[in-house]
Amino acid sequence: MADDTESHLPAKPEIERALLGSLLLKSELWNDAAQILRPEDFSLEDHRRIFRVMLELGRKNGGFDDTSLAERLDKERPFSGVGSGVGAYLTDLQIGAVERRNLTPLCEVIREKAVLRQVAQKAEKLLNSALSPSATPEECWERASEIARLSIGGHTRRLQACGIDEFLALEIPAREMVLAPFLPAQGLVMLYSKRGLGKTYLALGIALAVASGGTFLHWKASKPRKVLFVDGELPASTLQQRIRSIEAGIPQSEPKLPAPDYLRIITPDMQSQPMPDLATPEGQMLVERELSGAELLVLDNLSALCRSGKENEGESWLPMQGWLLRLRQQGLSALVAHHAGKSGAQRGTSRREDLLDTVIALQHPSDYSASDGLRCEVRYEKCRGFHGDDAKPFEVRMQLEGTGAAHWTVSDAEDALLQRAAAQFRDGASIRGAAEELGISRSKAERLRKRARELGLLDGDSVSLSQG
Repeated sequence: MADDTESHLPAKPEIERALLGSLLLKSELWNDAAQILRPEDFSLEDHRRIFRVMLELGRKNGGFDDTSLAERLDKERPFSGVGSGVGAYLTDLQIGAVERRNLTPLCEVIREKAVLRQVAQKAEKLLNSALSPSATPEECWERASEIARLSIGGHTRRLQACGIDEFLALEIPAREMVLAPFLPAQGLVMLYSKRGLGKTYLALGIALAVASGGTFLHWKASKPRKVLFVDGELPASTLQQRIRSIEAGIPQSEPKLPAPDYLRIITPDMQSQPMPDLATPEGQMLVERELSGAELLVLDNLSALCRSGKENEGESWLPMQGWLLRLRQQGLSALVAHHAGKSGAQRGTSRREDLLDTVIALQHPSDYSASDGLRCEVRYEKCRGFHGDDAKPFEVRMQLEGTGAAHWTVSDAEDALLQRAAAQFRDGASIRGAAEELGISRSKAERLRKRARELGLLDGDSVSLSQG
């Protein structure tokens, strides 16, 4: 058989012969091989032709034998390395073959050598590019990225499937919580809001709690875990000030700053080049190189860090979705901060929410005033794996004390609404007026007034009983 590849490149022609011979003995296994291999994975041109025709006949007729295979191959050009004819060569393949039930090991060897040949060829091009007088680091990095992508994605395997009894017998560890109740291990979470509501403060608070094994708002980390925080737009000085404010406000009972390698920061001001575009494999790889054992990746925010594609098109989200799923498969969790659109929903395609475990929306309370500073309602729009009291919305307020320390207060969202409604009624508001002021229905305003009266929140004050 003739070899049209360079002889020094990785190849296992004897394994290719063994596979083709086994297929001739048991042609019904052609589909198993087709799940792993392509004709171009074979190192010899004649082997590629044989396998290609095997697949064509298998798809058309469900199988083949040496006669039908030889007839089809003879209609094409002669084999380059077969002096005695294709029929004789096919006979030789069968004589030296072993009937097998499982062809996967042979296929994997052939596929692995095919990937190594491609790596070697691309590595040679990388070397030539680097030695060229006109070489640039960007060009070399692009070629190196191609090699890395090929190495990562080249080990094609069949999907693993098991029967229900076998599956139920598997000892699968319980899913731990990175930050209870909303962020599980290998969890994917989106935190979104309109500009200026405080999502970066909350994302930083979450990162610090996870990295130190502490608590933040209603959320608690079970143990310290390494975190990589990637900021896409804030000046480094602003980010530094916010971290210092949060750290200064941590209660004495809580762990302070995490160990240095447990929270690492990437921010634009620290870079000598633009921030990576995470919608591209190159950008994703740059971030992956900095993970260094991290269990949580925080991306703030999506618009600044994903710049390719159209935000409203679902197809543009697929590269990012694929990357996040790959990180999950590797054991990482991810928290993605994003902007809300004019409608108040997360901006762009709703397809982003399909794979997420949790979606958290930050909203201003109906009576919010700019003088309130950071004050928002935290609402779970998607809560996979938790419910009940854990999933109830709550209100958060952050105030900077004279020392610059961030002081956080948390209250139940319904309780906070009740307190605001009671204040309206104590000031003489009608049900209609309170409903309009609080942005709720008149029936809800009426229920709140009844509840406030039952709790004595209206005692001693003149309250209008007007129904509007």
